[in-house]
Amino acid sequence: MKFLGLLMLVPAIISVIYHENDLWAFIISALITSSFGFILETVTKPPEKMKEIERREGFLIAVLSWFAASIFGAIPYLIYGVFQHPVDAWFESVAGFTTTGASVLTNIEALPHGMLFWRSYSQWLGGMGIIVLGIAILPRLAVGGMQLMGLEAPGPTTEKITPRIAETAKKLWGVYVLLSIVLVAFLLFAGMPIFDSILQSLSTLSTGGFSPRNLSVGSYNSSLIDAVITIFMFLAGMNFVLLYWSLHGDFKKIARNSEFKFYFVINLAVILIVSIELWSTMYPSFFEAIRYGSFQVVSISTGSGFTTANYDLWPSFSKWFLLILMFFGGCAGSTTGSIKIIRIMVLFKKGYQELHKIIYPRAVVPIRVNTKPITPEVISSITSFFLIYLFIFLVSTLLVLAAEDLPIITAISACAASIGNVGPGLGEVGPAGNYANLTSFTKIVLSFLMIIGRLELFTILVIFTPAFWRR
Repeated sequence: MKFLGLLMLVPAIISVIYHENDLWAFIISALITSSFGFILETVTKPPEKMKEIERREGFLIAVLSWFAASIFGAIPYLIYGVFQHPVDAWFESVAGFTTTGASVLTNIEALPHGMLFWRSYSQWLGGMGIIVLGIAILPRLAVGGMQLMGLEAPGPTTEKITPRIAETAKKLWGVYVLLSIVLVAFLLFAGMPIFDSILQSLSTLSTGGFSPRNLSVGSYNSSLIDAVITIFMFLAGMNFVLLYWSLHGDFKKIARNSEFKFYFVINLAVILIVSIELWSTMYPSFFEAIRYGSFQVVSISTGSGFTTANYDLWPSFSKWFLLILMFFGGCAGSTTGSIKIIRIMVLFKKGYQELHKIIYPRAVVPIRVNTKPITPEVISSITSFFLIYLFIFLVSTLLVLAAEDLPIITAISACAASIGNVGPGLGEVGPAGNYANLTSFTKIVLSFLMIIGRLELFTILVIFTPAFWRR
């Protein structure tokens, strides 16, 4: 909390540069947040030599860290007056830190530059993970850091680049920062204004989706900008450990990685299917169809949530493909949300294994990922995750339908986009609308879905079990 308060001074610098009146909102927010951190540190009095963080402690630290960040991240919106209702401010803050990109703002371009920067900046901080950032810069969190990082990192397993987890966190953040800078340079070359380039870069690498323009990326009306952002959204959906090795020239790791190949094939296949349908029904040239189709497919599959066209007007076949992609997500160890490609791949292989057993009951067909056999415990965990994910999605959809007079496709897509950290859905919460007209109850439900999805279900659900609180 102390350091989160200091990070709030970065958008304050933007306010100074543009001579706008949101400066004090960030200064006051930084003081409140850091002061709260100092008070907590004084009250808890951490020992000089900290013991290893236990599993239960790790769960609670991860959950409280994300709730605290989203609550205090809403303070600048409230102080400046962007929102009059605390629920709206919290919703926007949660959508930022969880990189969901769902918004309740109706006129984004009316905001001062500092506020616009804070929206994208909060996504960038949450993309790689606020706990991973803490492990990288705070020596105390290195004790038990692998435990904490595993609870926040997307995917069923956590990879290390180096034996020391703090060093791994620093290298991952190094890749993240480097790609963000490179994307800014490419966007500037493509003709995007410098301030927009920085904000689009922060939101793209985090697969967040907040844009400084009301019409998102479509407002620039540039095929080159669309292409650049599409490529970097795809890169952000990759495992950052793979990206690290790629930057060091070890491309064999990508070639041998079965999750990446599955991720590439699925995106390529859906792009071709959607583009062909768009070409035959909406766009006169295949170039236009592939331009808009590829951007939107990669945007939804990675949970980025940017838009260049109102895909709600597309044929139903393409829209249903986009809805299905909301459940897929990117690779484990990326900045994306949803179920993740590696889990989908293991579930497909498990289904094939069961079919094979029907024909050859005595045959032993191990499930392998990257030539390594997956243990029954991991398969059981993935299956449980999938079933619980669908159960939470269905229950939340019923809650939204009970609270709102909405078309069922709007409720379904809103819940799918929230728990999958995608952002825009279909219908009233699609690219031509947003979440502003929903009731406070629904916004709270969707906010919880965003946090549950970002923390990969088990991390937050386990604290509601009686066994968690027994000594």
